[in-house]
Amino acid sequence: MTTTPEQSAPITWQPRHQLDQPAVALDANGLLNKSILLQALCGAFNFPDYFGDNWDAAYDLLLDHVDQLSEPALWRFSIEDASEVDEADLADWFQLMMDVCTYASSREIQLRVEIYGDALACGVGSLGFTADSPERQ
Repeated sequence: MTTTPEQSAPITWQPRHQLDQPAVALDANGLLNKSILLQALCGAFNFPDYFGDNWDAAYDLLLDHVDQLSEPALWRFSIEDASEVDEADLADWFQLMMDVCTYASSREIQLRVEIYGDALACGVGSLGFTADSPERQ
């Protein structure tokens, strides 16, 4: 799940076709919603059985994961371009990733997140992304 990043930027979007490394799928069966996002995080980060299936619990467990990092890390996620995306849930997940990156930075830990998928089709235009600018505005 964690690999060494090549450059420093907190969160970037990349076209899905550029994905050439393993990535955590954020969608399942053509859908992306809160339940599926939390299941993806649970599986990718081996959350314990007592995981509360909510954003706060995911945040706490991801911070535990960050605290265990001993070198710069790159987390890769993917979204199939044809998936039906709940934009509010994706925005919540994105905020979660921003908060985790902010925490990592406060601990002087380099953490980058790459998301592979058609950002505009996934409804993230409202998050400050454009086709011309893959980094958060």
